[in-house]
Amino acid sequence: MGLRVVSLKIFSLVFIVSRCSENVDKRILLNDPDLFHSQIQALQQDLLNVKTQLNAQVNTNSAQQAEINSLKRSTNQHTNQGATYTVWGKRSCPAKNGTDMIYSGIVGGGRYTAPGNGGNTLCLPHNPDPTPADFPTHYESDNPSLTGNLYGAEYQYTYRNIAVDDDVPCAVCFATHSSSIIMIPAKTTCPVGWTTEYFGVLTANCEHSSYVQHEYLCVDEDAEYLQEGTRQQDYNGRLFYPVKAKCGSLPCPPYQQAQLISCVVCSK
Repeated sequence: MGLRVVSLKIFSLVFIVSRCSENVDKRILLNDPDLFHSQIQALQQDLLNVKTQLNAQVNTNSAQQAEINSLKRSTNQHTNQGATYTVWGKRSCPAKNGTDMIYSGIVGGGRYTAPGNGGNTLCLPHNPDPTPADFPTHYESDNPSLTGNLYGAEYQYTYRNIAVDDDVPCAVCFATHSSSIIMIPAKTTCPVGWTTEYFGVLTANCEHSSYVQHEYLCVDEDAEYLQEGTRQQDYNGRLFYPVKAKCGSLPCPPYQQAQLISCVVCSK
């Protein structure tokens, strides 16, 4: 019984001391300016550390976004290399953003009545380079028929700036904004989602028993003449005739007999 009383007194004493100590700590915390100031400084330092970490994270995010944008630009450059096309009848490319001229040239091809030669039409540069010095040259003297021949080209119609027998220029263009180029006959506008590079009239060789086939080409509506040489000299060579519709297997309508055919060059 006495031991229990002693234990109870000891517990009561400890409890009273603890309560007193707690009250003393509270009074020190509330009444000590230095301790209060040091606590505020600690909180301010913690806040500064948080701000520093946030700024570092923002800088990291900005750097990562810049790298992502750079990779996107690089990817676009590699997946969309651009596309080339030739404007027939013009000395320069369309004046539009994203289209650059590679070179201006002279239209060349096979003679309108001559079999052989090349079937395609060329845009020849104004500054040709010679073949290698050691290339054989005996073919012409031995047998002239053992070479192909390359002629200039002439219009065979008169319209706006050009007249019959004017020589035909060309320009090779690079559409940096595109990856595909198409020529659509019998249209002057492009499908939805495609951009018009130029439009004009469809041309080919004349349908005559002694004339050879030449490809269909789209000549710009505002065609120009080649400035070298004399205008309207009838040298022939590769000839550009307008093309008209012939009804039969070509349905009329929608086409019409003898309708001249338009064309448009589109990019995407």
